[in-house]
Amino acid sequence: MPVEITDAEIEVVTVVKKKVGHKVPVGVRISQGKVNDFKNKWPGGEADAQVIFRALAKAEVDFIHVTEFEAWQPAFEGGQDNLIALARKYAPGIRIIGNGSLHKLERAIDALDSGADFVFLGRGALSNPDLPAIFAAKRMPREFDDAILKPIADIKASELEFQPTD
Repeated sequence: MPVEITDAEIEVVTVVKKKVGHKVPVGVRISQGKVNDFKNKWPGGEADAQVIFRALAKAEVDFIHVTEFEAWQPAFEGGQDNLIALARKYAPGIRIIGNGSLHKLERAIDALDSGADFVFLGRGALSNPDLPAIFAAKRMPREFDDAILKPIADIKASELEFQPTD
């Protein structure tokens, strides 16, 4: 059974947009995954994606930030489209931001080809603050080291001293 989106849920976006006017873009960040379960999938598969993305389009969000642990992978077992492509398919007039392990150039390009208007980077940018230069030079980015988030995720002196490689 597909997910249902209520008018009250859509009204949240409407109220926020009315309050901020056209001064601030209003969008929604959405993912199937959860903090403790990256592989979680919407139980209704593509039917759920259709309901969710059409509801967000109906609410007239300015953007949908689609994030998955591996955004280039098919969104659902047996399907071919990733969640970015499904957002584009069911919310065609809305700006789409793709996010999720896109720190390799070919993956970022794939996200754009799938329908993303923008690509956001998280872990890849943390370990490669010079990522645009790395992409331009066609070099491989440095692997993410989760030690930078430990013991807490704050800015460390060594990160402030970072010097990009040529």
